[in-house]
Amino acid sequence: MVRRLAGYSAVALAAAYLFFMYDETVTSGILVFILLYLPVSHAYLLLVKGNVTADLERVPAMGENGKRIRAGVTVRNDSRLAGIRYELILSVRDARDGKKKRKKKKYTGTVPAGGEETLWCEFVSGRCGSIEVRLEKLRVFDLLGIFCVGRKEDQACSVKIMPGFALMPLEITRKTREFQAESDDYSGEKKGDDPSEIYQVREYRVMDPLKDIHWKLSAKEDELMVKEKGFPLGCTVLIWFDIRESMTTSESFSAVAERAASLSVTLAEEKCIHMAAWYEEENERIVKYRVRDEEEAYNMVWHLLDLVPCRDIGKRDACFADEFRGLQFSSTVTIDSRGELWKDGEKPELLRL
Repeated sequence: MVRRLAGYSAVALAAAYLFFMYDETVTSGILVFILLYLPVSHAYLLLVKGNVTADLERVPAMGENGKRIRAGVTVRNDSRLAGIRYELILSVRDARDGKKKRKKKKYTGTVPAGGEETLWCEFVSGRCGSIEVRLEKLRVFDLLGIFCVGRKEDQACSVKIMPGFALMPLEITRKTREFQAESDDYSGEKKGDDPSEIYQVREYRVMDPLKDIHWKLSAKEDELMVKEKGFPLGCTVLIWFDIRESMTTSESFSAVAERAASLSVTLAEEKCIHMAAWYEEENERIVKYRVRDEEEAYNMVWHLLDLVPCRDIGKRDACFADEFRGLQFSSTVTIDSRGELWKDGEKPELLRL
């Protein structure tokens, strides 16, 4: 605005110089126009600045890593008199980066009287995580586009950038296949050793233990019937996220999300029910998600993108011990701040669970 006033002053001085140097009617008209333009422009801007509004109404909640994302800003003109010229300043940044890495873009247009239009900001994110789209400022220009008046908007929306869900090489051993974890759900396809749930009732066979005989049903059917116990569908594998603030960057967290997505969807494809868990420092609790299929794997990663890296490791480990006391898993896989997989303190070439 200062440069615009300086330019206006220079033009006004030049017109005044011409007015005194040349006795021409046209120079007088030019000088009068220039001198009257500033107060008329000021009055016009005061009249219309409150009639223009902008909203981040068309920002998608989700995007995919490496794909183009379109965020729309709707500009409305409540004035019934004339179209209004405007300028928007939008910024896009990774939520885990500082404000210094905020990228700002300017968009200009004209919205007709009583109408609205949508401006589209397109960007591509090369990392997984949360992207913040912020409407920072709105400027309204006068009829000739020389002077303007602006106001801060400070509207923000978050776009979660999801990783690709690709299968990864791993081996599920018999130990994990047959591991029985506590659960309220039971398999309808195979029997187990949980006496609290009956898988099926069948005729007695030689070598069946007497304790499994269903005596009431045997008396009714007039032949020995045996109860087969249920197989609980509990979480056999634990995926633990060891994400520390001192070791986490936007790039490394993107690697964490990609590795978590690949591991979880692969386990779901292998019909291996698992649990993903991480520490929520703000509420001093362990967040847990039970994953049985691809949809639940997707939901787990969606919430994982909100994870805040931990600072107090001692308190986190104490919460972990309390939360999982008495629970057993066939295998525990740790994903660290760099997105690397660890099992039993070692980084395996091929993950065997």
